[in-house]
Amino acid sequence: MHAYQLPKEAYGELESQILQQLREGDHDQLRHLVGEHDLDLELLSGEWRLLFAALEEEHYQVVDLDRRVARMAVSPAELADFVRFLRDPKQQERLLPVSFGLAELTDALPAECDLVGVVFMEESDDWLWAPPVNELVAIRPEVYELIEPHLSALLNAQDWPAAARLAEDHSEGCVEFSSEQWRVLMRHSAERVPELLSIYDARLSSPADYTSILEALAQVADPRFQPSLDAWIRVHGHAAQYSLYFRDAAMERQEFDGSGLIRIDDPKKTQPLPNILPSPKGMRPRGKLAGLDPDDKD
Repeated sequence: MHAYQLPKEAYGELESQILQQLREGDHDQLRHLVGEHDLDLELLSGEWRLLFAALEEEHYQVVDLDRRVARMAVSPAELADFVRFLRDPKQQERLLPVSFGLAELTDALPAECDLVGVVFMEESDDWLWAPPVNELVAIRPEVYELIEPHLSALLNAQDWPAAARLAEDHSEGCVEFSSEQWRVLMRHSAERVPELLSIYDARLSSPADYTSILEALAQVADPRFQPSLDAWIRVHGHAAQYSLYFRDAAMERQEFDGSGLIRIDDPKKTQPLPNILPSPKGMRPRGKLAGLDPDDKD
């Protein structure tokens, strides 16, 4: 999510176009309209979701989670109230566990005036092209309390990439598994602690269940097969009552595979091309590459 600050004069000239593009424009059109002005700040996934939810009735918004569109406009006339909300001590304390870009935005905007307008818009979808990975994501309980409704909504909608993005943006730590380590983890869990399988399937666990889940994970964190998981449990596992998000790369690949596009992550996984030597002029290549067996004749 990006926040763009526009001078009052520029916002006034562009307001009708801005509101139209918020409703109808694609990302590039809106970015071209507002992106060349003073300020461009980035908000993390949980920050903008909490901000939009708190101000749903206060400012013009266009949110379509199916298309991953999220936009909001704060006109110069609305700026003073907006900044008062951002600087309210109770709101700052509530949002502190997830506040990164919001703190910078609060400091950047002028108070008690109408000198600028602010336009919020989703980022480009470039992040979707990053190859998904298998991960255990640890989320502190105070962060979980804030983002859980939004994370659960994404899981219910089966938007696995957006759910992973939200969890990772506000995580305290992650353990990454190779494809083989993930398969071994599933097999060992089924053999040793089958109760873990339903937790993996649910994707997100509550901090209230953390102690029992940690004890179960310790039974499958064999350092010979899962050195990273074993190390994380020993070094960081007891630092807090974490919520755990279990990221399954296969679930995210389903969306990409259904798009009709082809991603090549590793050139070594592609089929090698045959090496065809040049033939003398006027002669046809022989062999199967020419559609003939070597002994075939015209």
